[in-house]
Amino acid sequence: MTDWYRRKSWTKDDEKEFFLKLNRARKDSRAKYLRIQAVELIETRNNYLLDIAEALLNRILIEYPESKFEWGLSLYSLGEIFIQKEDFEKSIQYFKQAIDFEKDYPKVKTNAYLIFSELVVKTGKVDLFILVENIILDRFSKLLFPIDLYKAASILSIISHYKKDFEKAKYYSNLADQNADLNISGLRYHKYLGIVKERDLILDKLVKRK
Repeated sequence: MTDWYRRKSWTKDDEKEFFLKLNRARKDSRAKYLRIQAVELIETRNNYLLDIAEALLNRILIEYPESKFEWGLSLYSLGEIFIQKEDFEKSIQYFKQAIDFEKDYPKVKTNAYLIFSELVVKTGKVDLFILVENIILDRFSKLLFPIDLYKAASILSIISHYKKDFEKAKYYSNLADQNADLNISGLRYHKYLGIVKERDLILDKLVKRK
């Protein structure tokens, strides 16, 4: 039986039952249940359910400011919603808020920095290139998975080429290719975790390999 906070639908009965059980839950767990339910609805990729998920996440931001962990994850999930809606301006704003939030609450870790950076280069927001470069470089030495290194190196290559630092652009494009071609992650107990299963055609097109 599906947990009451993991619904993939949102009828009037679903809504009524969810909030009935939410109000009975411990107050310090309510934000978590709201976020988990929102994520379940986001995964459906249904426009109507995306709107419901957005409302649930905004409820966390308004009613549960003390739930810092859920706050950070909610900002990240809001960014995901607006990617699906193809409203990249709002998506970038939410991911940037998530990044800033993680600076103040480092125990909250998401992939916001990488998705934010991808969106910036893919939408050609050159005014944010230096910010993105600093964000990526700050994390680059700590990246473990080939998929993250492939994307991060691709982004740095694009920015370096824009800055006319062609030597560095070539270095990062080669590094991106190396990580994209890896068949194993290099982790002892998780050999195939985080490998590149499918290259990002948009990033690859933006990377200059000459």
